[in-house]
Amino acid sequence: MKVTNPIPGGVAKSLIGRDAGRLYLIVKAEGENVYLCDGKYRTLSNPKRKNKKHVRLMPVFFEAIGGRIGEGKDENSQIRAALRTVETGEGETNSSGGNVCPKTT
Repeated sequence: MKVTNPIPGGVAKSLIGRDAGRLYLIVKAEGENVYLCDGKYRTLSNPKRKNKKHVRLMPVFFEAIGGRIGEGKDENSQIRAALRTVETGEGETNSSGGNVCPKTT
């Protein structure tokens, strides 16, 4: 599944720059730019502005965190925890609650 529109609460992976390979949560999108945060180096109070061409949008969305970001609440610790689950693959589970094997999906 390919994601084409950046939505607040979505996950993006940096492709270009000294932060290449780092995962971020999308805070907002304006024109050709997206504003990203990781909760540690780039917090919600100081998001990173990046061109949409320089990130890969991941098919992962954190609706609860995205809603709180829209309300202006500071969720840096929850953003770090959510991105950690994406990095380790714990966020993907099958109907029985186990992790999804990447070879079978």
